[in-house]
Amino acid sequence: MLDNFEILDSIVDSMAIINVSGEIIFTNKAWRNFSVENMGDDACTGVSSNYLSTCEAVKGEEKKMAKDARQGIQQVMDRKLEKFELEYPCHSPNENRWFILRVTQVLENPQLTLLAHINITNRKNSELEVEKNYNRSHIINERLNTTLYNIVHDIQNPLASIMGLINLTKSEKDIESLKEYLGLIEKGSSNLRSFVKETLKHITTMEELQSVNVAQVVSSYQDTIEQLLQSNSIDFKVDIQQNGEFHTNEIEFRSILSNLISNAIKYSDNQKLEKIILFSFASNAYEAVLKVEDNGIGIKKEDIAKIMRRNYQVNKKSSEGVGLGLHMVQRFVNNLEGSIKIHSELGKGSTFIVKVPNKSSESQVS
Repeated sequence: MLDNFEILDSIVDSMAIINVSGEIIFTNKAWRNFSVENMGDDACTGVSSNYLSTCEAVKGEEKKMAKDARQGIQQVMDRKLEKFELEYPCHSPNENRWFILRVTQVLENPQLTLLAHINITNRKNSELEVEKNYNRSHIINERLNTTLYNIVHDIQNPLASIMGLINLTKSEKDIESLKEYLGLIEKGSSNLRSFVKETLKHITTMEELQSVNVAQVVSSYQDTIEQLLQSNSIDFKVDIQQNGEFHTNEIEFRSILSNLISNAIKYSDNQKLEKIILFSFASNAYEAVLKVEDNGIGIKKEDIAKIMRRNYQVNKKSSEGVGLGLHMVQRFVNNLEGSIKIHSELGKGSTFIVKVPNKSSESQVS
């Protein structure tokens, strides 16, 4: 009878024959070679060992899978199933591997069952690559949507500054003043164009980290809103304590600070003689803390937990926004693996504190 199974030695998949009690009565060459190459134990997987007992003896993380395998084998042995298959990982120190356990009846002898362990590593790697590409495409689409929202939202303040300057030129008769306004309009338009180009680059550099000069980023953004700050009589103060290099996704970081500053301008308190926005930043080798404080109208206590929701507005009647700014801030903070806290008191002002990791420390460790 065993001679009839010698033909299995020509098959590259590992195969074994078990009897009605689960005892291995034959293993092909591939099975034996695999056992030797992976330092297998003949007492567990060699001829005369009981394969069902081997499955029952498995402990730890693989216990459930071994239990499923044992039940499937038993069902084929009892002729309740014609075939049973189970996909499982079997990684080695040098590579990740996946196999399918296929259990079938030996038609010529109902007392025997055929076990085959088929290497599907190439197929599995292809599937994982497809899944990886799909996930990457999904992330890119998500980033694209966020980027489009970001552009639409963040150009409002720079555009408001430009429109304010245009309105000033309409009533200005002094040539020198007109030239000054036109120069500011040109500068604002150029800054706005650069902002849009840099933001669009975010789509293709979504995983890249940059060394960010925070003072330069803030100064560049301040240039785009200078006229808006002046027309609203807002004193914009900056305190930057950047200690060493700060690595993060610059586009997302810039969007966080621009949205928070924009929000502070939008909700400034016109009843106050002195309107202030303070932007502060401090960093070390491991963490950066961004803070935007204002003495604006503040937020009701019951609204603080809601303002990060998409399309939520604290004051829909007075606000020209659509409720995207703070929602995007939350998304960008999450992307940077950071956190955000909000402190606010109605009539007194608000403080937004964002903490993000400094990725330069990670790159040094690696």
